[in-house]
Amino acid sequence: MDEKIRNAIALKKFSIIGPVLNGQVPNNVEYFRKVANLPIEMPHYGMRKYSYKTLISWLYEYNKYGIEGLVCENRCDKGKSRKISFDLGEKIVARRKANLRLPITLLYENLVADGVINPNSISIATVYRYLDDFRAAGEFKTNNESPESLRFAHEHVGDLWQGDVMYGPYITIGKKKVQTYLHLFIDDASRYPVHAQFYLAQDFEALRHCFKEAVLRRGIPKLVYTDNGKIYRSQQFEYICASLGCTLLHSQPFVPQGRGKVERMFGTVRIRFLSDLDPTTIRDLDDLNQRFFKWLEDDYKRKVHSGLGGLSPHDVLMSQVSKLKLVTNVERIAENFLLRITRKVQPDATTQIENILYETDSKFCGKRVEIRYEPEWLNDVTKALPIYEDGKRLGEARVVRFHDNAHAARKSKWNKNKNVIIAKEDELTVFVEDSIKNSISYSDIVGGDR
Repeated sequence: MDEKIRNAIALKKFSIIGPVLNGQVPNNVEYFRKVANLPIEMPHYGMRKYSYKTLISWLYEYNKYGIEGLVCENRCDKGKSRKISFDLGEKIVARRKANLRLPITLLYENLVADGVINPNSISIATVYRYLDDFRAAGEFKTNNESPESLRFAHEHVGDLWQGDVMYGPYITIGKKKVQTYLHLFIDDASRYPVHAQFYLAQDFEALRHCFKEAVLRRGIPKLVYTDNGKIYRSQQFEYICASLGCTLLHSQPFVPQGRGKVERMFGTVRIRFLSDLDPTTIRDLDDLNQRFFKWLEDDYKRKVHSGLGGLSPHDVLMSQVSKLKLVTNVERIAENFLLRITRKVQPDATTQIENILYETDSKFCGKRVEIRYEPEWLNDVTKALPIYEDGKRLGEARVVRFHDNAHAARKSKWNKNKNVIIAKEDELTVFVEDSIKNSISYSDIVGGDR
């Protein structure tokens, strides 16, 4: 199992315990029992069912070690119930739903008579416990109504951020007209844009920058709610959210109702900002953003919002500023936003990142390690990239300096049957096989003084 799969499994575990960590469920026990009754699509392993105790253990590991505690080292299904398999469980539940009035004792006897259950391996008590978990989760309710779509609003700032991207105006850069994109994160409770900015792309780098600015300015949210766009589904973004301790949620495909607040703000931007903007007067992207930031401060943030009971987004945010989980360690937060890649270190202690050769300590030779970095670091030959193994920083990688290595002293072993190099205190003496002895000064060999 490679590092990418292990990380994917850890992120899946976090997505399951995330609602408990962020207070989304009223009863943790009922939530975990309900999840334990449902099959989970686990990366690498496929559809699996996990016991209640296993789910509790994931929560314990995260609280103790963070996201790294969820990265499996050996088995990921340790503690999983094996008494009733997934296929057998489906048959039992189907029989139960077919006749809810039938006592479980008779249900068990019928399953044994039909050869579905072997009484020597599965007792009636096991079936009782299995069906009781489904009953507690509401699986056997006779409710055929369609799912409701209700308007919602979180009570406190920082509980939920909604994120999305909107197509912006074309601007002229040089002799070309270039499309812009507005990346936005808005607080659900206050409708306050924690950060919004125009970019020249709608890729992951733009998303990462926007989200980082939002976190540094307005703290860490409990939940992040986005659509199913590729950039929001990337493992890099999932890892950023998990490292910060916030849960990443995605809306159902083709169901935009849950993102109504961010869509409404986009409408306000189009009507109140873009409609009064002359694109021909925009000098560059920075000029567009400066005008947009000024509009946000002077207009949107201070304007009374109909959904806030006569208050403005700024008023609501300031009234609950104590609820924000503000950043106290900027360096630690910046580390969470670093890009992560896995590379194998070659026998000569080198590895390659985007066609740039890096070298590190020989102790990493032959190992697969995680390297974290900012993209601009690759343009700086003096910048060291931190190396992580199992979530711990254990070293760094630097750009190979070939000229410096040419003058670096190598370790050598004495072998009296081969040509050897012996470094004495005053000179370097070279012995050759034909017994011709030449004394050469150290400076003649290496160049310069010792």
